[in-house]
Amino acid sequence: MKRSGKSRKGPVGQVSSRGADRTGTAASPMKRVPAGDAPFRPDALFRPSERFSLDERSPVPLYHQVEQIILDRIAKAGEIGGKVPREMDLIKIFDVSRATVKKATDSLAAKGLIKRRRAAGTHIVKLAVTEDLGRLTSFSEQMESRKLRASTEILGVERHVPQDDVAAALRLSKGEKTLCIRRLRGTSEAFPVVLLRSEIPVSFGIDPKEDFHASLYEVIEKKYRIPIEWAEQKIWAGKATAEEAKLLRIKPGDTILGMERITYTHGDKPLEYVRAIYRPEHYTFSMRLKR
Repeated sequence: MKRSGKSRKGPVGQVSSRGADRTGTAASPMKRVPAGDAPFRPDALFRPSERFSLDERSPVPLYHQVEQIILDRIAKAGEIGGKVPREMDLIKIFDVSRATVKKATDSLAAKGLIKRRRAAGTHIVKLAVTEDLGRLTSFSEQMESRKLRASTEILGVERHVPQDDVAAALRLSKGEKTLCIRRLRGTSEAFPVVLLRSEIPVSFGIDPKEDFHASLYEVIEKKYRIPIEWAEQKIWAGKATAEEAKLLRIKPGDTILGMERITYTHGDKPLEYVRAIYRPEHYTFSMRLKR
């Protein structure tokens, strides 16, 4: 994005003349602050003197343009706790009305990316979590490596006959049961991040009365001494169902990041089937490729 203190004239990244924003509220005239940078906190998301130009001729509403610029900056910041400027400062930075800024920040708060606290201001709560696909780790291990405390809500634990595709993946005989564990996971800073459904053949003897709030891998390996050796995994993007949306606190049809994994123990025996549905603003996957 190019930044300028001139009047607006063109597409996003350039400057164009002032007018009514797409929240239906006319942008009131605002004074420019001096061009030099004012003192700012090292963890601030924007400098007070930064100026961004928006495209009023675009079909994309102004509040959404503001939201996208803030999202891009959050992605670059990559940390929890960064300070979001005050509403009056965002009005100056984007040269828009208070209604536009409020609609943008309300949307970010609803997505769990920022949190408002009275007196303390608004801070980033986005989890900058990137899972390395070259390593087999649990959610708890990933959070621990980033010095974050995992948080869990147990949705249900039961023994049942799984769906045919799950039974086939686990190489189960007809009618053989699994222990099904459904959980929401996240951290104290952002919750929920992922909806998990784990299915483990009952033949492994995992007690449904175990405490599954912590790491499932730790329970399996340390208490039951079942080694987790390798896994097959696939990832996809999709749309949230009504049930997934309700649990993840998003809207039906919102984009989700999906993952299915089959974990194997010794002798290449299937140990666990897991299906995970992530809020994509909190999670990414990465891998190192060689040629």
